[in-house]
Amino acid sequence: MLTDKELAALVQVARLYYEDGLTQAQVAAKIGVSRPQVSKMLAHAREAGIVHIEIRPPAAGDAELLKLLGQRFGIKGGIVLPNAPRDELLRHSAVYLEEVLRGEKAVGLGWGYTLGEVAAKMALDGGMKGIGKIFPLIGKTAIPNRGYRVNELSQLLAGSGREAFWLDAEAFPDSSEARDAVESTENFKQAAQLWQTATAALAEIRAYPSVPDEATALRFEDALERQQAVGSLLSYYFNVRGEFISGAGDFAVRIPLKTLGQTPKVIAIGLTAGSKAVLGALRTGLVTHLIVTEDIARKVLQG
Repeated sequence: MLTDKELAALVQVARLYYEDGLTQAQVAAKIGVSRPQVSKMLAHAREAGIVHIEIRPPAAGDAELLKLLGQRFGIKGGIVLPNAPRDELLRHSAVYLEEVLRGEKAVGLGWGYTLGEVAAKMALDGGMKGIGKIFPLIGKTAIPNRGYRVNELSQLLAGSGREAFWLDAEAFPDSSEARDAVESTENFKQAAQLWQTATAALAEIRAYPSVPDEATALRFEDALERQQAVGSLLSYYFNVRGEFISGAGDFAVRIPLKTLGQTPKVIAIGLTAGSKAVLGALRTGLVTHLIVTEDIARKVLQG
């Protein structure tokens, strides 16, 4: 039986989290306890009947469009969201990912503006549910947007049940010697081992050309224009036929394509990439689960 003081503490935490919209970390800082303790208090608040959670499934999406995408491109799942304001699309994507990734023990993360925004939505609900590891699939950059600080994204999504791994390597070394030096480090070897054991990978499909630029001139010179690049996934660029484009200066530190192709779930966010980039990504054969809008799905099926 909880005391009046304990009940009052649970009510305070529940109000701060559910009504005021603070993150668990912010609640912890405000009341002077640890983040895991806040998570436990929220669970106790639900058990005590202080918090009643109504389960409202997100937009179910267009099941027929998803079925057609599966038949044509071999994807195993995903969600085709109705056209809606951006914040609503991000929220529905976060709910879908929380569910589809819950049972995955080893989850790798890519980068992108939209992925960063979806991750922020997930973090508001305590991060990625379940237990296991979460780790970057590509090295770090100096790009200031949070969606490109993949180590921080891993920590943000780790929640209370997952262990986040920090990849201490630049994404774009300027020479093969520099890349070899990175790959000889113990930190990189640990990352490579995690990539081999990944049960799911979450990445964003990005259109080409794109902002921010991912050192493309240095890595590819004019190859992307000559070979008509339409998009990228984990900074692997491809054309609309799904053919990957190589560059003489592309020494990027990231999960190898072969390893990515062996990952059971490769979930791609394609909400803002455009139909050509999504079509090219699907034709690479890497994507197993897709998050897109109805408009993009219809255009992809017409391509």
